[in-house]
Amino acid sequence: MTLFQLSWRNSIYKPGAFVLSILLFALGIGLISFLLLLDHQVQDKFEKNLAGIDLVVGAKGSPLQLILSNMYFIDAPTGNISLGEAKPFLNPKNPLIDEAIPLSLGDSYGGYRIVGTQRSFLDLYDATFNKGHWVKDNFDVVLGATTAEKLDLPIGSEFKSTHGFTEDEDLEHDHEENFKVVGILNATGAVIDQLILCNNPTYWYVHVEHDHEG
Repeated sequence: MTLFQLSWRNSIYKPGAFVLSILLFALGIGLISFLLLLDHQVQDKFEKNLAGIDLVVGAKGSPLQLILSNMYFIDAPTGNISLGEAKPFLNPKNPLIDEAIPLSLGDSYGGYRIVGTQRSFLDLYDATFNKGHWVKDNFDVVLGATTAEKLDLPIGSEFKSTHGFTEDEDLEHDHEENFKVVGILNATGAVIDQLILCNNPTYWYVHVEHDHEG
């Protein structure tokens, strides 16, 4: 009697055990497939959020906090660095740096972070416009796809920012000019989908006014 015949007879005489074995086998295959798919999605998102960045420069502090706040936008910034310290990295003639993109962090709206930066920041994530355009004036903002959807902010919407990342009316900046939505990006599957982008001068105008008020 062959092994196949023996197995077949055993399955006939013990159908319950046979069905259970098939179910456990299918469950095992399904679980392995799920874990492989989950690992692929996590790795893909991880790579997208890395965006080909090789170096992050910031204030002295925790290296992990510096990476989390400036690349994944999920922690508090480590602090400011002076323009003099940043200039060598922003010099287009620096032979060691292909491109440098400045970031200004610290404020939010509706739980979504406001990032002061420049147009080339979009290229890191291959982000394209669904509506509108990049900022032309101070206090213009561009929204990531998720931000625009969750906050229900169409083109032309206006709002005031909050100091820090906590939704608290007492922390709202009392700047005279409101932020104005001029662009909305297509979804990329990267962290940029959950950001509010403005130019760097806007960040400093907001905080100069805030400091004067304090």
